Amino acid sequence: MPNRPKHNQYKEKKIGAVFLGFLCLVSFLTASAQDNNSNKADSVINQLIRYRAVYENQIREYDAQLYVKGNTKVWKKNLLFRYAPDFFYLNGNSDSSFVESIIKLHYTYPDYFSHDMIAANGHKINIQDIRERLMPFIGINIYNPTVFRDYAFLPGNYNIFKYYSFEYIASIDTLNYTIHQVKIVPKIQSQKLISGCLYIVDDVWSIYKIDISGRQDLSDFKITTTFGLPHHRFLLPLTSEITIHFNVLGNEAVYSYSTLSEYNSIKLNDGSEENRPESFDLSLYYHSSSDLVPIIGDSLFWEDLRPNPLSMDERRLLSRNNERKKESTLSKIRKFSPGLFSPKRQRHKDINLYYSGFINPLSFYYSKMDGIVYRQQINFSKEYETGREFQFNPSVGLLLQRSEVYFDFPSRWIFYPGKSGFVDFSFRNDNKSFNSSIINQINKMMPDSINFDDFNIDYFKHYRFASESHYELANGLILRGGINYDWYSPVKDNSARQDSETEHDLADELVDWVYDQYYAFAPVIGLSWTPKQYYRFNGKKKEYVRSDFPTFSIEYARGIKGILGSESDYERIEIDIQQKIPAGLMRSFHYYLGAGWFTNTKSVYFADFKYFRKRNIPESWNDPIGGVFHLLPGNWYNASNRYIQTHFMYESPFALLRLFRRVSKDILQERIYLSQLYTPVLPSYTEIGYGFGNFLGNAGLFVSLYKGKIDSFGAKLAFDINR
Repeated sequence: MPNRPKHNQYKEKKIGAVFLGFLCLVSFLTASAQDNNSNKADSVINQLIRYRAVYENQIREYDAQLYVKGNTKVWKKNLLFRYAPDFFYLNGNSDSSFVESIIKLHYTYPDYFSHDMIAANGHKINIQDIRERLMPFIGINIYNPTVFRDYAFLPGNYNIFKYYSFEYIASIDTLNYTIHQVKIVPKIQSQKLISGCLYIVDDVWSIYKIDISGRQDLSDFKITTTFGLPHHRFLLPLTSEITIHFNVLGNEAVYSYSTLSEYNSIKLNDGSEENRPESFDLSLYYHSSSDLVPIIGDSLFWEDLRPNPLSMDERRLLSRNNERKKESTLSKIRKFSPGLFSPKRQRHKDINLYYSGFINPLSFYYSKMDGIVYRQQINFSKEYETGREFQFNPSVGLLLQRSEVYFDFPSRWIFYPGKSGFVDFSFRNDNKSFNSSIINQINKMMPDSINFDDFNIDYFKHYRFASESHYELANGLILRGGINYDWYSPVKDNSARQDSETEHDLADELVDWVYDQYYAFAPVIGLSWTPKQYYRFNGKKKEYVRSDFPTFSIEYARGIKGILGSESDYERIEIDIQQKIPAGLMRSFHYYLGAGWFTNTKSVYFADFKYFRKRNIPESWNDPIGGVFHLLPGNWYNASNRYIQTHFMYESPFALLRLFRRVSKDILQERIYLSQLYTPVLPSYTEIGYGFGNFLGNAGLFVSLYKGKIDSFGAKLAFDINR
């Protein structure tokens, strides 16, 4: 091949250099533009945060009426959709549905909303769907750091730059106002963060519109809400378009809602509230919507309320709602099936009933200590016009690994709802136990040499009947009193006495007491106090809400001989202190400190504490922080006549999993646990744990340490769907 002329080579090099320089210039200008857009966006967001302090408390209270229209279209479905619709608020009988409703909304600063659905109409109405899926998205204070019932972060303070980056998109002229469009980009994949755009009015730095999307539980949502311009209710939402896309396990559906708000009264914050004495009554700020919603089919009633006429499809669905069709056998099975495969809730007048589902796969738990646990639960309540109420909430747990059944049959009679006055009765079985005879033997040994297998120690089954009354002496000050009656039945019968005589170990010394029934009768009195306790009245019933101070408790029990066969003569004292401390955006720190001891023990007794005992029927993510050790074998709970326990827990939506983007997007909360136990025979027992959870359920990993050395590892898993 002949060589190219040198001037052509020089020309090509020159063109290449010019092209390279052009690319560098474009890259530089693009980067500069991006930096400028980012800086401009950050400047707008900073102004928004500055003015937030003015706008967030400008409105003290308002009442509004919302017209809501919703359409549902099912694209895919399988057996889960048909036979377990309650898991996901689905309707197993129809591929399409239409609903319209009127909702009364009341707002009180800072972020208290109550919703009352006063009328509904449509085809295949699912009230639970509207309450659980839609209501968290309507009625928001857009200037709060969190929205949607503390579900997601919005730019509310300067910490928001840790979680979001912002891009300036454009400026828009609307009715003589300049509106800045700023894009929100999450830095972390999390259900607590949203993406989309904010439209912010120049000079006054209020939000004119939000167009955001995110993920809630098993659904993707998109929300467009328009607020008024300055001097025209510019702090309040006027219209919203909400789309929820559900797609899981072969089921796919799209829920579309539109809302229109009409404001009846608006009260501005004039500063008069600041001079009022502090009130702990939050009754005006909370309200529970009635379960009984009137279904109104009068076309004239709705025509006056609809902002726009119905579409052809909506009219067709509405007309089908009045058609009476013969119910087939299959449809009857489907109607009943939620009670078998998923939780079932029913309300009839003043009676409420909840059933966990007979073959509900989500009634299973797993932990290292107990293996698989299967739980059945029924909640029954009857309310009276006076506010009094009767409750009966039995539960049964089957521990498959240990082939044991645990039950609890509690009932409650609320006789003075305004003073938290009630009486509890319960009958349950507890962890297998042993009495003070073996406790004394254990105390003579070194903890390192204790092997419970050598003791063959599961000698007594424990049953308890308890009655306890509860009454409020003053706000936050609760007096408790009652009676515990325990009986202990030996696992072995008398025929085992001769068999055990061939063994020559520690069990020989204990064989005399393992074949007798033991009974204990013990009156109990307790007192708990929470300073500055906030509360509300739900109807006539007083309910505690929160406090900025810890709760202090003390309980005293006295075993008395000679009553109903009781042979126990002892005193039991337990004290504790616990508190939940907010630690920033959706973060909290929990602590629990407790101690208990037996004293004046003048007879054989069983070291069964109230706040330090094994929970054989777990409560999943909502396990009480006090007294919960996940890896501690049940024998240790009864091996000593005194204890000191501490539990610490840190809860945050962003902890360890923020390092794994693909995983963190589906996590709602993470927890870090640290627990410490002291007993004379177990002087240093530590548990460290990490847990995470979402709408589906939760899981935890734990490690136990004895005297600072790793002892064992374990895990815990539970489902939480629709619980």
